[in-house]
Amino acid sequence: MGMPNEKLVFAQSVEALFVRSLGPHLTSEGRRLLRGVGLDLSEPLRPSYSLEQWRTFLRVAAPDVFPRASPDAAYFGLGERYVQGYRQTAVGRASMALIAHLGPRGTLERVTHGARAGNNFNEARVKELGNREATLWMKNVSADNPFFACGFVAETLRGSGAAEIHVEPVAFDGISATFRITWEVASRRPVVAAAG
Repeated sequence: MGMPNEKLVFAQSVEALFVRSLGPHLTSEGRRLLRGVGLDLSEPLRPSYSLEQWRTFLRVAAPDVFPRASPDAAYFGLGERYVQGYRQTAVGRASMALIAHLGPRGTLERVTHGARAGNNFNEARVKELGNREATLWMKNVSADNPFFACGFVAETLRGSGAAEIHVEPVAFDGISATFRITWEVASRRPVVAAAG
């Protein structure tokens, strides 16, 4: 039901990360904990989840999937896995084909569109775009930790042909964040789909 203006994360986002990407990596304890906070992966997904639920799901999954990583590294890993799972969906496949065509700069210019793909509230803006660097502002990093967005941006740029990608938060107020991004252009190699 939800209230008007309620921040919602759509099922496709939950499917991309928790079903397609993390599915094989969650422990039985992790699945039990997710069930306890409202995500039962043995049942069909709901059409949407509240932003607070999504943040809670990430909070539960981070230490379960990356038990030895720091919180920053675990959230970065979840952001990467989100994009990897999204690529396996029909919408994601089409989107990633476009990104490969646009290259890093075009991909960053289009990031506003990507930020809204899986929810009804996010917004992103490129504040400055240099030769191989950019500053990106995101209205809502939709996680407790801005490194989720770092992993998301890095993995998206990797799909656009960028290499040696560095994404770091330079400002974070608990909701929105500004990121500094640098990259190199990867040498053109035939793209081989990774197994798994």
